[in-house]
Parts: sequence; structure tokens; C-alpha cells
Amino acid sequence: MRAIAGTHTVLLAMDLHDPTGCLGFAIKRTEILPQGQGESVWLKGMKTFGSVESTPPPGSQWPTNAHPIQGFQWGDYGAVPGRTYVYAVSPVTGTPAVPTLAGTVEVKVTTEVEDDGVHGVWFNRGVAGSQAFARRFAGWVPTKVPDEDHPAMRWLSRGLREAFEAFCAQATGPEWGLLGAFYEFTWSTGLLALKAAADRGADVRLVIHGRDSDAAGKDEDTTAASARAQVSALGLDPLVTWRVAPNKGALQHNKFLVLTKKGRPVAVWTGSTNLTLGAVYGHSNVAHVVRDRAAAVAFTAYWERLASPATTAALRVSDESANPVSTTVPPGAGISVITSPRASRAVLDWYADVFDSGVSSTHITGAFGLNTVFRDRLAVNRAPVTRTVLLDKTPARAQDRIPLADSHVRLSTGAHLREGALSQWAAERLTGFNGHVRYVHTKIILVDPLGDDPVVVTGSANYSDASTTSNEESTLVIRRGTTRATSRRAVERVADIYLTEYHRIFMHFPFRAWAQSREVNTGAPQPVSHLEETDHWSQRYFVPGSWRESQRRLFAGT
Repeated sequence: MRAIAGTHTVLLAMDLHDPTGCLGFAIKRTEILPQGQGESVWLKGMKTFGSVESTPPPGSQWPTNAHPIQGFQWGDYGAVPGRTYVYAVSPVTGTPAVPTLAGTVEVKVTTEVEDDGVHGVWFNRGVAGSQAFARRFAGWVPTKVPDEDHPAMRWLSRGLREAFEAFCAQATGPEWGLLGAFYEFTWSTGLLALKAAADRGADVRLVIHGRDSDAAGKDEDTTAASARAQVSALGLDPLVTWRVAPNKGALQHNKFLVLTKKGRPVAVWTGSTNLTLGAVYGHSNVAHVVRDRAAAVAFTAYWERLASPATTAALRVSDESANPVSTTVPPGAGISVITSPRASRAVLDWYADVFDSGVSSTHITGAFGLNTVFRDRLAVNRAPVTRTVLLDKTPARAQDRIPLADSHVRLSTGAHLREGALSQWAAERLTGFNGHVRYVHTKIILVDPLGDDPVVVTGSANYSDASTTSNEESTLVIRRGTTRATSRRAVERVADIYLTEYHRIFMHFPFRAWAQSREVNTGAPQPVSHLEETDHWSQRYFVPGSWRESQRRLFAGT
């Protein structure tokens, strides 16, 4: 067994030399406190043995020592950052009526803190439509202007709100500064945190998307108008430079904030999180703080280009000259900051090459589908390399869908249920904060995250033509190097956090479909299955060359 610890999530991976007689796995978690052993609990699942519990109530949970896990990976989503746990995993034998623990393997693990002083990483919950949400906050529905201190809102934020407020709070006086660039900019709590820093005397300057990208006379793009109204209502006008220079259709799509001290850049907040209610409390997002001077300097130089009246055409030239990108594969050592717009698609092709370079596994998210450069690479059989794709929704056009001829390419989508299916399950009430992108908004590429040399790619860019050659975007590429922020420990820590959160969201959607008696990706009705009552369930994980065999061995490290 192997335990991969993130912050709020621990991914458990098991393997067996011989699965004969195994009905599944029982998993017990014990918290280790400074004064000794703490609470021990059996982790729970939702599937049951039909001969023992034929009609479990919707949303009910069952201890795994009675109704075991029939799979070789399992996520514990109830962990707390910076805590130490012992996970005890036992193969279950016997019969469904009289299960027996056949032996136990224990692993002791300490979860990562969200911010270790070098990298801070926060993923919001991103799963408002979940059984966990329904159990905790049954009947709760947010108002249009919700109470952000309500326990439900704090549960959804999962520390993301508090992290942004804390980052802004570091600017305590005149020697400090905050230089920001944001696309959607309406979250009053975040905007007031920036204003409070300015009120303390800090140098706060913000570049905000100000273009209306619609054709003349349409005015359907309300992003800039909404931001202008909120900035005016909260009195932030003196802090804001509106990014209005042509090209009209280009988005100032960044989501970053540089912290400076005595004029020197010291840290940067970046990731996929817009400053909106939906970004913090709704669809899945990540915020990443890096305390690395070179990265902060690169973001500051980019901010200065954005704050100028340079057109899109001029920015293409300046980004190419001021921010050259080596397109070697794998990426160069250390942290790279990549900005756009650029003069060509070369960087987009390079992202796809990096994604395709994994020797054990690669993983990618797509809020708006995947560009053809990625689909072309996924169409090539690379078995036994595990390649997973997490999308916000199934692309409407058949030609845009993910090639799945290679069975080792696995897909999970957020909006995978037919219209009306959500209403059939009370737990599927969403926040209503998000319209266009309801589920997955992260922009992540992970290459060999379980290997010796992982690569993490994260930021605001959607890995598309527009995000490369038209929009103003920023991306972090992190690989082991020689600085404190790129030490082996630092990069493996970041990779573990990203992988465990990616896996949490990836598994949430197909499991949610199962709980609704639906088939993942199509939404077609299917009966809810029970646990298999013999060891037959395990046979498909031991088929030589199959994707299940590859994943079993990959995650368990065997």
C-alpha cells in the first residue's frame, strides 16, 4: 500500500500479489495527536453487498470493514492539513454476511500544510453538488449576496477565501505593494481586501480587463461592465487601470497578484481563480503562492507591460522578446513563467509536447475542452502510459471529443448528465454561482507526478489558440531545480497536492453519476450496482496489458 498525502486529501493505493478470496479492502484511519493516539474510524463507502443490504437509502454510507472497497485506489477527503494519520488497510475475506479481515498493512503519513512558506496551494471544494455537501447543509441554498461566514460557504471555499485575504494582509504599510492583473473582478470580499491594503498605505495598483469583446452594438459581454460597476461601488477607481488597448476581442485573462517590499518583488499569487463568488465558492479552482524572487520579478515585468497602453500586436512582440521560452522537452529545470500573447502557436505546441512526454502518467484539465494539439497526441496509442483528461463538460461537437481508442486514456467530465437528471437527486443542488463553466475551471497539466522528476503546469491559460496568441495570460511551469522553491522536496510536495486534488475531482463525477443510476458521460439510466459477492471483482485489475492493471501498479508503486 502507498499513501500519497496532499493537504485535505490522502490518496490510498493498494496492490495484492494474489487476489484470490479477497472481497475488497477495509480501511481504518487513526489520527496521531501530540499526546498519543486519537480517534480511529473506519472509512466509509456507498456501495453495499446486495445480500446484506439490498436497498440502501440514497446517500447512505457504510463502513468498509462490513462493505469493503472493491478497487485499488481510494481517496480520504476528510483529512486535515498538517495532521498525522495511520491508515490500516486489510483485505476482506470470508463471506458478505461474515466478513473477515485477512491481515493488515499500516502506513503513517503526515498531510501537507497549505502554505509552508515557499509554496502555498489552495484548492476550493469545487463539489457543491455532492452527497457530503447535502449531508452537512441539507436544505441550504445561498442567497444572491450570501453570508460568506456561513459554515456552508466556508466549507465550499476550503481556505481559498482566507488565503487571499491573508496574502493581501501582508501589505501592512507604505513599504509594501500589491501589483495585480485580473479578468473577472466582482468579488466584494476580495476587492475590499485590496482596498484595505491601500488604506494602510500600501502601493496597490491593478490592471483589470476593460474590453467589451462583442461586435459593435451587441454588448453581451458583461465581464468588463460588471467589474467597472463593482470597482465604482466599492471606491477602488484610483487603484485600477482598465485594460482597453486593442485588440478588441482579446481577454486580459490573468489572475495574479505580486507582493512587493521596498519596491522589490517577493512573492506572487497566481492560478485559475478569478475574483468572483463563483470562482471561490463554486467551480473547481486553485490558487498558488510562490515565494521565489525570480518568478515574482518575471510577473512584475509582465504586469508593467500590461499596465502600459500597448496593443495586442505590441504585446506579442514584447512578450516574445522579454519572456523567451525554451521549448525543450522535458522543460528546463526550475520555475518558468510563461506569458502571452505570443506571435505564434509554438508555446501551445510545446505544452502538448510536455504533456505527451510522460513515461508513467500525464493528467490535464480543460474548462473549455482540449485543443486539437492535445487530442492529436491522445489519439496515438501510448499504452501502458496512463493519460487522464478532466473536462468541465462533454464537447458538443463530435470532432472536439477526446479520442479514447487507447484504453489507457481515461476521461471524466463534470456536466455529464442529461438535462433534468440533476433534479432527480436532491443532493445535486448547485450553488448557482457559475453559469458558463459550472464544474471545472482549473488549468493544470501534471507529468509523471508519481515519478522521480514530476512537472506541474498551472495558471490562467486554457492551453488554446486564443490563450496563446490573443489573450493576456500567465502560466507557471515547475520542475526540480536548484533553488529553495524547486528543491526535490518542494516540487514533490506541490505535485502530491495537485495530484490528490485532481484525483478527488476526477473521481467525483463518475461516482456521482453512479449514485444517480446514470452512466458517466452519456447520462443514460442504469441500475445502481452492488458490490460483487466474490473475488471476481478483482480479476479485471489483473488482465495483462489492461489500463486497470497499469493504474493498479502505477499508483501502488509496484
